[in-house]
Amino acid sequence: MVYKLTSILALAASLAFTANAQRQIQGLTYTGNTGKPHTTSNLPKNALALAPVSDMKSKAFACRTNGFNFPEVKSYSATGGEMFIVTWDKEASALATNGKGPITGPCNYWLASTAAGTDNLKWFRIGERGYSETDGWCTDFIKKAGQDVVSMPDDLPAGDYIFRAEVIDLTFAGKTYGDDPTMGPQFYPDCIKYTVTGGKNQKAPTEGLVAIADAYQATDKGLLLNLTAEGKPPGGKYTVPGPALHNQRKN
Repeated sequence: MVYKLTSILALAASLAFTANAQRQIQGLTYTGNTGKPHTTSNLPKNALALAPVSDMKSKAFACRTNGFNFPEVKSYSATGGEMFIVTWDKEASALATNGKGPITGPCNYWLASTAAGTDNLKWFRIGERGYSETDGWCTDFIKKAGQDVVSMPDDLPAGDYIFRAEVIDLTFAGKTYGDDPTMGPQFYPDCIKYTVTGGKNQKAPTEGLVAIADAYQATDKGLLLNLTAEGKPPGGKYTVPGPALHNQRKN
């Protein structure tokens, strides 16, 4: 079983995860400026539903797709600064395996404006969940909770965006993919499209923007490491890879 964003029933952002919640990595829930909960799920039509991506230079690395052919869906009003609930499949995640053991690693959350189209998207990182002694890895956290919460920037101009939620499996991260195509971190990115209609009309971010193919280097410390026998990072410390967080937000 792998990580995938799919549709869910609307859940109020204020409600805690319960055992009765939907059990698949599902979508993005937010209240919008109407105060009503909305769930958006509009994966690209050609999303690669099963396989992780190992080649960080491949076209599929952005969203596990070969393009950005999103279906036409109703857009809900979302204002900057809201707390978005990324809902994951609690049951499937707990059973997720990569052939060697459970998927183990951090999560990164990204945004890209589509104001100039989708041919050369520039991404900025808005959230992360790495490793802590209390919660373990992000993958441990979502296995227990089934969801994660991300603060959307409060300085976004109105417009269309792609939200990218990414799980990074470090089980085989002792070597780079370039040195050994059977090794290297495995990425589980999924994307959904949403519209900010209540933006502050500020300029789009200009710092920390990267083409997704340049988001990481194969030798980044957070991507090239040997987990301990217990699945912990060496020395119990870990830094999530990627450019600086927008406004330095961190989960």
